[in-house]
Amino acid sequence: MKNRELKHKPVLGGAASDSMLVVDLLSCKLQRLIKFEGFRYLDIGCGNGAFTIKLGKGFREVYGIDLNHDSVDLFKKKIKSRAMSNFEVSDMSIEKMDFPNDYFDVVTAIEVLEHVENFEIGLSEIARVIKPNGFLGITCPNRLFPFETHGIMWNGKEIAGRIPLIPYIPFLHNKYALARVFTVAELDCKLKKIGFHRTGLDFAFPTLERGNKLGMIMRPFRRCFRVLEKTLLKIFGVSIIAAYQMTNKKLT
Repeated sequence: MKNRELKHKPVLGGAASDSMLVVDLLSCKLQRLIKFEGFRYLDIGCGNGAFTIKLGKGFREVYGIDLNHDSVDLFKKKIKSRAMSNFEVSDMSIEKMDFPNDYFDVVTAIEVLEHVENFEIGLSEIARVIKPNGFLGITCPNRLFPFETHGIMWNGKEIAGRIPLIPYIPFLHNKYALARVFTVAELDCKLKKIGFHRTGLDFAFPTLERGNKLGMIMRPFRRCFRVLEKTLLKIFGVSIIAAYQMTNKKLT
C-alpha cells in the first residue's frame, strides 16, 4: 500500500487532563479490546498520565514516555504525590526507546502516531520492545471523519480548528495538514509487515471538549455520538481504536 507522507513536520499533540470525557471514552474502548494486566505496560506519548494511570492498574511495572517536558514533569509529580512506586515516566522519543527487546506485555499509543515524525521507525521500535504475543493498543485519527482536527499550514501560517473535508482528498491533506490520518486498511498493512495481527476494532466520535465554535455548538449532540458508535455509521468516527497482537515476532 502506498505510503502517504505529510509535506510539513507533524505538530505535537496536547495532553488530555484526568477529568476529560475522552479519557474515559477511549480507555473503556481499549479495555474492551485488550486485557490490561501483566508484568510491564508502556504508554507511548503518555502526557500527564491521564490514560497511563487509568490503564496501568493491572501491571506490576508501568512506564510512560513523552517528548513534552512539562507534561512529563506533571506526571512525575502525580507519581510522587500518589506514592505510585511501580510507575516510571521519562522524556523519550518513540523513535529511539531506551528499553530492551521483548520487554512489554502491552503497549499503547493513544492519539500519538499521527504526530510521529519518522513513522516507520516508530513502528519498528514498538515491534522491538513488545513481547512475542504481546498486545498493542492504538487510537488515531480516522481518514473517514470529515474534518481535519489538527489544523493546516496555509501560506506559512498555522490555521487551527476543524477543517472540513480535507481528509477525503489525500493529496491536499498531505500538502497542508499538520498531522496524519489513517484508514484501518493502512494500519493493518503497516503493522502486518512487522509481525502484528489485528484482534479488535472500534471507533469513537468526538467528545468536543476543546476546539472551535463549531465544536461548542455541537456539544449538545454528544449523546447522539455515543449512540452512533453502536451503529454501522461508527466507521465515520473521529478516531480509530484498534488492538493488535504480535504473532510473528521478527528477530532483532
